[in-house]
Amino acid sequence: MTEKLLNAGSMLDEIAFSTAFFSYFICAFLYFYILFWRKKEPGLFSASFLWTGIISHALALLLRSQKAGYAPMSNMFESLSVFSLLIALFYVWIEYGYKTKALGPFVISIAFTMIAVASVLPRDIKPLVPALQSYWLVLHVLVTFVGEAAFALSYVAALLYIIKPCGEKSPGRRETFHTAFVTLNSALFISVISYFVTALLIKRSVLADKSLLITVPVFIFFAGAAAFYFLKNVIILMSPPAETLEDISYRAIGFGLPVFTLGALVFGAIWAQRAWGAYWSWDPKETWALITWFIYAAYLHARYNVNLRGRPAAYITALGFISTLFTYFGVNYLLSGLHSYGNF
Repeated sequence: MTEKLLNAGSMLDEIAFSTAFFSYFICAFLYFYILFWRKKEPGLFSASFLWTGIISHALALLLRSQKAGYAPMSNMFESLSVFSLLIALFYVWIEYGYKTKALGPFVISIAFTMIAVASVLPRDIKPLVPALQSYWLVLHVLVTFVGEAAFALSYVAALLYIIKPCGEKSPGRRETFHTAFVTLNSALFISVISYFVTALLIKRSVLADKSLLITVPVFIFFAGAAAFYFLKNVIILMSPPAETLEDISYRAIGFGLPVFTLGALVFGAIWAQRAWGAYWSWDPKETWALITWFIYAAYLHARYNVNLRGRPAAYITALGFISTLFTYFGVNYLLSGLHSYGNF
């Protein structure tokens, strides 16, 4: 009887996760449709799919937690899934707080990307390593991801702000540079993600040709860059005013940095001392988390003290999220350290 209940729970968990996966995909598609074709009719459907994704995603994590006996944040599959859910939840705040769906295509695409990467990762439930057998797992990891989800929103708003015309009579090379930066940034993001997905599929023997590690990301990079470049004017036309984008970015960082500080640095240091006997070990993950913190702290410091606004502030914001992604993906995949249990 117990075994049947476990099997039923596993099946329900899989159904809930798959529902979230496809709901985010359809939701992102509808948001792009609204953006490019300027149609308001799909708005109700996009909201329905968004909430369906969020509720089913939360259910999938709850079921996994009950089955495992601990919070689902112990490996890359679980942490990516949590990160995806938090990004979707933060987007709800943007849509209803600012009465705009213009950020939806991009924010929900990031949420979908995270759950898509998670979908190709191993989902086996294993006993926690000793370092993770603590309530600090939730305090450290969940609180950190809340801050990083806010950073994801600020990143999207910053990129849209950078390509917004700022009233220059002769834009010239500066506008070309701004466009190139956002185009390359967007294309690089999806190409790097495609590299990780391809690597994981090769590792799991779904794909056999290792040359795909180069060809797939390169193709995705150029295809993404070309698509963004040709659609740039529509994106600019339909995105919120520059002042709104700047306010979204600022408020997201204003909320996210204190939360990230508490989760990544304070709770992380306390847990490190209890698990490894030292508050700080200059582990690669710790070091890059500190670098990320300095970037966002520099943004807020400049905002408060010299009233830094506009594109310089937006570039700092973009750099901060790039550092955030490297702290999460790059360190886990390329570097080894005390956090190696969180790798692929």
